[in-house]
Amino acid sequence: MSIQHRKVIQMEYKRNRNGEGTWRETASGNIEYRFTYTDEYGNRKVKSVTGVSENHCLERAEEFLARLRQRFEGINLDATIPELLYEKIESDFRKNYTGEQGYERNLRTIETIEKSAIGHMAIADIRVYHIERYLQSLTRYSNNTISKFYSMIKLAFAVAVDRGIVRTNLMENRNVKCPISDRPDKKVRGLTEEEQMKFINALSEYKPQNNHNTYRLQLLIELYSGMRMGEINALRPECINFSKGFIHVDRTISHGKASPFLKEGTKTKAGERDVPISAVLKPLLEEALEQMGDNPENLIFYDYNKGGVITTNQVCSMYKKICKDAGIPYYGQHALRHTFATRCIEAGIQPVVLKGWLGHTNIHVTLDTYADVFDRMNLGAISKFEDYMDKVLQGEE
Repeated sequence: MSIQHRKVIQMEYKRNRNGEGTWRETASGNIEYRFTYTDEYGNRKVKSVTGVSENHCLERAEEFLARLRQRFEGINLDATIPELLYEKIESDFRKNYTGEQGYERNLRTIETIEKSAIGHMAIADIRVYHIERYLQSLTRYSNNTISKFYSMIKLAFAVAVDRGIVRTNLMENRNVKCPISDRPDKKVRGLTEEEQMKFINALSEYKPQNNHNTYRLQLLIELYSGMRMGEINALRPECINFSKGFIHVDRTISHGKASPFLKEGTKTKAGERDVPISAVLKPLLEEALEQMGDNPENLIFYDYNKGGVITTNQVCSMYKKICKDAGIPYYGQHALRHTFATRCIEAGIQPVVLKGWLGHTNIHVTLDTYADVFDRMNLGAISKFEDYMDKVLQGEE
């Protein structure tokens, strides 16, 4: 806004407060205040505001003029939450703060917000009760999904504050809390020993039609290594070190804006790791290397029919069929990774070791994810108490 325009607004506001504006009482008993102002094009205009008192009218007039000044300064007061978020995540993506997979997830979240009533409102016009109404509508989603919506709305207000569109981040109001889902959280569950054997038998007996891939080796490698399926499908021969007994994980198959692609780097920084090759895992890796064909990415597992990388969804579809044939519950193909972790805990492997093998960011992720398994394993510790009490009662202590 030019200095001249700024002066015009300030001077006119003072003149209005000194009596040059006009007042009248409306039929409903409210007060109407009419005053002149200069718009962004230099045109002189008249504005009317109503209130329950003269002071209330003056406050509304001041709010109107403040918003006008913001427009003069290039602040987009009509910006919506989705508009601010689209610009923000695009900027973060171009600066490599976010990968393609995270960028796609963010886009899907924003698209859902855009369909809501709050997504069509100018963020400057949103009040706490609008936010509350929107948050109340989210309880039908899972807690994980709710947290994404909540974080995105909070981010939009933070951007709006930085740009001078709003004065305060309403999401930081102590009364605005992240809602809790109506659904119970899905419990992480691996296969029981009996279910594991049923799965292995059904996988070996499965006869694919038209020579389709059964993804048998990938499924068994996940079962015996705990690697994520995207990491398995991204393996190259040089990742496998038989002499030292480990698989080096340093890339994954990611979902891009258009199609899946081979991503250099893992899901998280902790995801780059060395996974031990057990006696049961070694022959599976050797078989995979023997079956490997030439492909442009030099991947051990490659979709030669489509000419591209193999996605987790492709393998998951097969896993679902095998579970049905085996007569075992389907919890998603990721259950094989949880099964590996469960067997490790049952075998007495320490959480800090398992954390490294699984590529968890910190030990709390491992302990929280498999808390029920750790608790179950601790039940046997009562025998140590019983042995000790026997000695106490016999006077040996």
